[in-house]
Amino acid sequence: MKRLALAACLFFIVLGSRWATVNYAATDVPEWDQWDAEGLKLLAPWFQHRLAPGAFLAPQNEHRIVLTQALNFTLTLANGQWDQRLEAAINALFPALIAAGLFAFASGNMGRRWHPFAFVIIAAAYSLPLGWQNVLGGFHSPQFLLIGLSFGAIGLLPRSDPGTGPWWLGAACAVLALGTLASGFFAAAVVLGLVALRWIRGESSLAKAGPTLVLCAIVVAVGWFTRVFVDYHEFLKAQDAHDFLMTLVRNLRWPVVSTGWAAVLLWLPWAWLTGRVILCGDPATRAWGMTLAGFGGWALLQIVATAYARGAGAPEPASRYLDTLLAGSVANALALGWLWANGAKLPESRTLLTLLGIGWTAAFAAGAGRFAWQNITLELPYLRFYHTYCEQNVRRYVATGDPAYLQHEEIPYPGSDSLLVRLAVPELRAILPASAREPDAVVGAGGGAFIRYDSRGRQAREAVPASYPALGPTGFSPGTYRFTDYVTWGSFGTPGEGSSTWRSRPMSIRRPGWLKFVVAGELGEPGLALELRDARTDALLASVRPDRVPGETWRPAYVRAPDRPFVIAATRADPSRWFAFSEPAEMARGSHWAWCAVRHGALIAEIAAGAAVFLWIAGGRRRTAADIP
Repeated sequence: MKRLALAACLFFIVLGSRWATVNYAATDVPEWDQWDAEGLKLLAPWFQHRLAPGAFLAPQNEHRIVLTQALNFTLTLANGQWDQRLEAAINALFPALIAAGLFAFASGNMGRRWHPFAFVIIAAAYSLPLGWQNVLGGFHSPQFLLIGLSFGAIGLLPRSDPGTGPWWLGAACAVLALGTLASGFFAAAVVLGLVALRWIRGESSLAKAGPTLVLCAIVVAVGWFTRVFVDYHEFLKAQDAHDFLMTLVRNLRWPVVSTGWAAVLLWLPWAWLTGRVILCGDPATRAWGMTLAGFGGWALLQIVATAYARGAGAPEPASRYLDTLLAGSVANALALGWLWANGAKLPESRTLLTLLGIGWTAAFAAGAGRFAWQNITLELPYLRFYHTYCEQNVRRYVATGDPAYLQHEEIPYPGSDSLLVRLAVPELRAILPASAREPDAVVGAGGGAFIRYDSRGRQAREAVPASYPALGPTGFSPGTYRFTDYVTWGSFGTPGEGSSTWRSRPMSIRRPGWLKFVVAGELGEPGLALELRDARTDALLASVRPDRVPGETWRPAYVRAPDRPFVIAATRADPSRWFAFSEPAEMARGSHWAWCAVRHGALIAEIAAGAAVFLWIAGGRRRTAADIP
């Protein structure tokens, strides 16, 4: 029971950590390949009622990412908006499940003394922002799906009798892995080798091994003969043996970058384990070792394939490939525990294994720590900046139609002209997320001392703060940043004494969800209110409040969208105070859930880590008490 509780803690540590990274640096605007693979190939044809059933099977470069396309397509339709933050929040579930599954699997087959080591290594591998690209990208779930399904197939098929529940689950994993990446059939190839070895050794009859061998042979054949070749990626392949070998070494030595000999140290546990598995005579002892050998062998095959397909110029590992390297690192770490229990019987062997364990742990910890620190201090802050300006540039273009806003490097597609083509598709414009979509127009119905300020248009965009008087009153203080290309309403600088209430004309929301206002000033202080009221009865439906008083900044404020016609009512009862608000943008329910979830990611991880520490301490005290006569 404690093992399952610790696996649950590990799940939430990884999930919360990744959500915290998404909250810090991700965006809800779709990026790069999403505009083609999801937008032009799936979403636009769907809304135009011309989506072909085979569209999900169409290749994306060299891959057929069927599962990712189906997942993101379903999320968008269910949500009503195309939100990359929502996709990234859901994607974080997969590495969290992988981490929890690996710990549960390993702790059931390793000595108790190795459980803390396995827990810490797996937690570090999957919670630190090492492969940040896969953490932030909604389109980057294929790596997680590939690893999870491959580990499921390797862990279940060789150890299960055909026709049983675990066997069918493993078979489903092997087949579904074909819909992740081009190397999805590698898991079936590894299982084929493991089952064939057991059959050759006489540990399994042909009647038991046959169905698995046939299944895996079919999966391998389908994966091999349905490969996709693209001419425009030929330049990315290793151009010669030097490119291939150097890329291979740089992947094997990761996270150490100083010397190629680190590859030997970091992969020696797996090599030692594999040798013991081949030579070990006890089938019961060898079973778990064979599974670990399969995990590591699968990761090694992935590394070899990457060195060939992306080895031009012998580059260092790209961020999007690090999850595969982490899988290899975890396999080597777990191999140390297996070797201590089964592969080092002589004192000399135990001494060598102890030195190997210390050296391996030190090398991995130092390298992973360096990568994590670099990402936290350099990569993620830049990405936060980049994504903020991507959102602003797309929103400003949508608000004004001025293509000059997309003549920047901070846009979510490689090339402004190409992005203009995609943003010109009405069906895609209609499902843009809250940060980039056009707000709902607000028309004042009169009353109240509030000034409408429209900052759209080139004159307003090019004006500097000193030119405020030439632009007329804005409704917010001169020290407040002018929120470009928005229509806002504000009470700053308006005459009048006593209470004053401004109202909009009746409005309606197209579908249930939330409204995102951007507010400034002293909203939240007594005497100021921004409310949604029933258009017919004037009953209060909701109050708009930011999480803290904005002052001379603009802050988002979210409120549940009414399910009936409503009016916006802005009240200034205290003439000495002021506030301003923007026209609201619609935010779908799923988008709001993702926004709330990732904001609490760090808290979730901290609570889970505290629970894990409590379980370790409580378990240690119980064992100590049991040892006292």
